[in-house]
Amino acid sequence: MTVQARIEPAALDALLAPYDTTNAPGFAVGVALQGKPVYRRGVGMASIELPVTLSPTIRMRIGSTSKHFCVLAVMLLAEEGRLSIDDSVRRHLPELPAWADTMTVRQLMAHTSGMRDSLDLLLHAAGPGIATASDFQFRMLAALDSVNFAAGTSWSYNNGGYVLLAEIVTRLGGQDFASFLRERIFTPVGMHDTLVRALDTDLVPNSATLHVPSPNGGYMRGVFGSPIGGEGGIVSTINDMLLWLKHMSAPVVGSEATWAAMRTPHATHGYGLGLTMNQHRGLDTVHHAGAVVGGSSQMLKVLGHELDIIIISNGRSSLELYKLVDDIIDRCIPGLPPLPGDAEGVPVEGDYYNPDTGRKLTLVAHEGRQAIRLGGMALPAKCAGDGWLSLPIVPTDMRLRPIDGGASLDVTEFGQREILTRVAPAQGQDAAPILGDYGSAAAGISAIIAGSGEEVPRLILRNAIGSFIYNLTPVATDLWEARGAGPLPLAATLEFDDRGFRLTTGRTLRLRFERHK
Repeated sequence: MTVQARIEPAALDALLAPYDTTNAPGFAVGVALQGKPVYRRGVGMASIELPVTLSPTIRMRIGSTSKHFCVLAVMLLAEEGRLSIDDSVRRHLPELPAWADTMTVRQLMAHTSGMRDSLDLLLHAAGPGIATASDFQFRMLAALDSVNFAAGTSWSYNNGGYVLLAEIVTRLGGQDFASFLRERIFTPVGMHDTLVRALDTDLVPNSATLHVPSPNGGYMRGVFGSPIGGEGGIVSTINDMLLWLKHMSAPVVGSEATWAAMRTPHATHGYGLGLTMNQHRGLDTVHHAGAVVGGSSQMLKVLGHELDIIIISNGRSSLELYKLVDDIIDRCIPGLPPLPGDAEGVPVEGDYYNPDTGRKLTLVAHEGRQAIRLGGMALPAKCAGDGWLSLPIVPTDMRLRPIDGGASLDVTEFGQREILTRVAPAQGQDAAPILGDYGSAAAGISAIIAGSGEEVPRLILRNAIGSFIYNLTPVATDLWEARGAGPLPLAATLEFDDRGFRLTTGRTLRLRFERHK
């Protein structure tokens, strides 16, 4: 017998109790059943500078949850015959280099295009909070002369692809991206408090403040800097997003074929076109999370039960948010099978590297459990009984396991397998040979590596709008790790050779920097 979902406000109040404070940001939460809102509440402060708590009616950034709205805009143009989603990207954006010839609009939406991520490069070169021209990312992409991988051969989350998609909507839709979404999507659904907010510095009525934890305690204001649109520029409310989740069950915007295409996975971890199909304890779900500087969100529908959940935060950690979503599902649908437990074992620690692909992974112990360091963050890993590790909160199907007594890592991801070898600590490696000036002309980024004596060598990346400083730590011969300080956990690896170095981040693979003579 199938257990029916039910919503008990007292049980959800108990989940939110730890965040019901007057000195920190918090969560706005909405839960609906069969399209009817049953639970709406805000806890924590809309701004720690003012005596205003979060509420279901206050505007907040939803980050990358915006992406499926951008996809829907493109699909509406396809329904009207203005494009095919299997068109070459360069057909509609001829300013792009030749590498865009083989990339399709569909691949941009599915994150399988292989192109460089302009937002990733922008953040690593200048850091967050730096203002740019509205077309800065597009011009950066138009200047690049290399890609991460051949189109359609792998998967990598790519905000830059959605910069291009928004530009396509603007060119073919006959109006700017924000106006297209307002007139074609938000207004027909009745989402009158939802809009595209390009800049955090613009004042938008009834908006919560974004909060970034300060290293010295307290909070800093979260400011993204670069204008954002299709990749993550929407602000909305709990009430509007519950209305949207109801609409997803019986859409009036977008055809049945459009929504079926958006929900069809293009990668083994369930990502389709702006939406992710997944499971929670045997329940089928459709969702998309989002994160910005100082905020995060998760929009999720439990299929078969018509249980809709939207949570938006203005400064709590994403890990707390994801756990809260899971806990709400568990409270609303009792009797679910237990989650698979982690296999017992001592966490493995060490750096692993494959010089053929440039992949470097770091295994660490975090609070006594196994974690994997990615992009400067130690993320909790799930350990299956067969010894394979995975990262359930990251959009990837990556699985890895230590082999040969921990001397190597067996890694599989998106149908590709490789072996990473454990590298010995190289704390005493001399930095003198790598000091100097470098540059990636195509990306418009310069690099200076400086240091002397006992100083920790520093990497300074700089582009046309700003710069960002990293501390360098040797990992192995000719392999260094760069870790930055600031509101985002930015990190990279540098592989040195006679010409210069290749820079790899979470979304940029081996971008070449030439040494200046």
